[in-house]
Amino acid sequence: MSCKCVVIGDGAIGKTTLVTLFKTRQFPEYVPTAQDIIIKPITHNSQPIQFELWDTAGAEDYDRLRPLSYPGTDVFLVCYSVNNKTSFQNTVSKWIPEVKRFMPDTPFILVGLKSDLKLENDSVSENEAETVADKFNAHTHIFCSSLIDYNINFLLSTIIEICQNNLSYAIQ
Repeated sequence: MSCKCVVIGDGAIGKTTLVTLFKTRQFPEYVPTAQDIIIKPITHNSQPIQFELWDTAGAEDYDRLRPLSYPGTDVFLVCYSVNNKTSFQNTVSKWIPEVKRFMPDTPFILVGLKSDLKLENDSVSENEAETVADKFNAHTHIFCSSLIDYNINFLLSTIIEICQNNLSYAIQ
């Protein structure tokens, strides 16, 4: 079984750090801002999986190129930083509409990155995130932190479950 997951969202919000953590299981010291594809064999519930994680550039310069990486995607991670309300607002104005435009039947997870930096007044609340996730029919919403390894394994398990469900649905 293979599982293709594409990570999208604004630049400088922690997407590449998350992808690097999936790859190396270590928080990176320096993270280049480049598009990258990681292919990693993993085992989930005793089943071998060819896991593909596509890290996309969030900069406007890549708006026309980024969708070229979308065909064959099993699940999208629509990311924002919990301490950056603009990046959260852009999930509604840019990122979710982009997924719906190019891959309308592909599930997505709304992912709040940098949850370790959550501040009381200036951060995206759980309620705000759940409201957006519900409004746009996200598979789920997950807060996580690459720095403290919070909810990273749960996120990976959720991605794999979606891929397995897609495979089961395709076989029927």
